[in-house]
Amino acid sequence: MENEFNLNADETIVDRISKIGYGGFWSGNNELILTNQNIILVKKGFFGNTEEVVKYPLSDLRVVNGQVQAKIGRPDNVTYALDLYFNKGTESFRFEWESDVQKWIDEITEIITGVKVERDEFAWVGETLAMAESVNSTIKSFKKTLGIKSTEQVSIKCPSCGATLTGTEGETVKCPYCGTFTTL
Repeated sequence: MENEFNLNADETIVDRISKIGYGGFWSGNNELILTNQNIILVKKGFFGNTEEVVKYPLSDLRVVNGQVQAKIGRPDNVTYALDLYFNKGTESFRFEWESDVQKWIDEITEIITGVKVERDEFAWVGETLAMAESVNSTIKSFKKTLGIKSTEQVSIKCPSCGATLTGTEGETVKCPYCGTFTTL
């Protein structure tokens, strides 16, 4: 299999991913291969046949102050991009998942710099919670726009005395201790 990509004698495959888009649009048909020397794009046709194999030498990637010039792009609301800055231009590969792009950036950085990138393996939990909060906020906004009252029970601290106030979100309540009116 490695011979089909014309690998050098001292070249080995480090990672491989399919369903990759290339350039300005998402085709999702292509395959991307990372070796210890190159990034190899396998361009595939509509029926999955290999149309072209393109090699991008890792030695041509820009490195500034020890940082490989690679970043995660967001070309649309569906895909994530691995943007690589080479000495002779920029290449962009589209992935389905941001975590896959980050993994590739880390692997490329490790190959080029020789330094292992340490990541919190549970960092995705924070990203997921942030996305859930954003969705929840959007739903609340739609409900408010449509005049749908919330039934969600909330508790907050009274801004005057610090007592706990409980009720339905959006409801105005009077603090039983200091008499301050507060909207939940």
